[in-house]
Amino acid sequence: MPRRARTAAGWTCAAAIALGAATAAAQSLTIVAPAAPGGGWDQTARALQHAFTTADPASPIQVENVPGAAGTIGLARFVSAERGRPDALLVTGLVMVSGIVATRSVVSLGDVTPIARLTGEDEVIVVPASSPHRTLQDLITAFRREPRRVSWGGGSAGGTDDLLARLLAEAVGVAPADVNYVAFSGGGEALAALLGGQVTAGVSGLGEFAQSLAAGQLRALAVASPERVAGLDAPTLREAGVALDLANWRAVVAPPGLSDAEAARLADRVRRVVQSATWRETLARTGWTDLHLDGPPFRQFLLAEQARVEAVLRRLDANRAPATSSWTPTSATLPRLAIAVTLALLAWHAWQRRRGDDSRDEPSVPQAGHVRVAAIVGAALFHAVAQPILGFVPTATTVFVAGAFALGSVRPRRDIAVGLAVTATVAMVFAYGLGVPLPMPGAAWRR
Repeated sequence: MPRRARTAAGWTCAAAIALGAATAAAQSLTIVAPAAPGGGWDQTARALQHAFTTADPASPIQVENVPGAAGTIGLARFVSAERGRPDALLVTGLVMVSGIVATRSVVSLGDVTPIARLTGEDEVIVVPASSPHRTLQDLITAFRREPRRVSWGGGSAGGTDDLLARLLAEAVGVAPADVNYVAFSGGGEALAALLGGQVTAGVSGLGEFAQSLAAGQLRALAVASPERVAGLDAPTLREAGVALDLANWRAVVAPPGLSDAEAARLADRVRRVVQSATWRETLARTGWTDLHLDGPPFRQFLLAEQARVEAVLRRLDANRAPATSSWTPTSATLPRLAIAVTLALLAWHAWQRRRGDDSRDEPSVPQAGHVRVAAIVGAALFHAVAQPILGFVPTATTVFVAGAFALGSVRPRRDIAVGLAVTATVAMVFAYGLGVPLPMPGAAWRR
């Protein structure tokens, strides 16, 4: 073969290999479920994975779970880590919209690229099969009599399940602040708690309880839909005397930084999958409603939902009874506390230097081994037991001071000041940076 021909053939093969590699990379996809396994977001992500793989078995499709804080932890990680990637999707929905508002997350759905709304799912209220509450009216009667003794288990605080419990309370004359809502990071955890008798009733999308309802482990008391659901032996909330409807919806979004062409290609991939027979079978099996919507209409839908949820939460918060403590991680208290303690610490050191106390203090006094162990273990136990009552900052400060004592510190006032500054700053970072509020004083009493 002539040299030119060999060279041309070589370039052709290289181009073909490069094109094949680019095509393979373009068909790969990572789907992030911002919740623990077993919940609706996880189910949606894995249903999409199955549908994509069925349509193109050669495409590598993976699912990642990033649970916490009504999906806002997964959202924050997605926005920062996946920016500009045209092969990543995040499952989102009404839970995240309300979670963003409730937790005052520093990231929102305005930071991502909208791709498509996928499904809708009716919310259902269930109890264990052995529960004494045979009907919704039985549960409401107990709820009205002793609201705090009736516990409601569902998804993340501030999410759709939490909203339904609080809206139900408002509708039946119970203060939304008196709802004893127990949040779980995934549907599997919520189901286990419900079957184990740890909560009185469960609130979630129908799909998450479908298998347990079919197996007779749970009993549905009511569904929050305008009409009865085929195959479910339960009245609507309106039939049970509560004028309330609430349905969840789920969607997928892409990272920020995508071009219009990249976003359009992703939307087209999703559109082809949700029109497939595999996806239709998934909808029939799970009871999900097809709500596919993409393009500018989906973007407008997101804006409208955010406004609607904000209005509902404002109304519910306006009816909230005064709490025993106004110290919340979403207020301005944590930043002010961190700044105030830091300034007090600096002033204290300046005063100490003027008095010359630092020169007179011994830097450390070695402690016996058993004394160090006792100090650390005692502080750790105190932290574990007292944190729900006293909050993270004071109990973590105790651990800090105990550690300094074990290392030989003889300046307890300084150690307390430093510990307060450090723990208050940590709490502020968790609340504002990660969207994960740490326990505040009196949290156990307000459950």
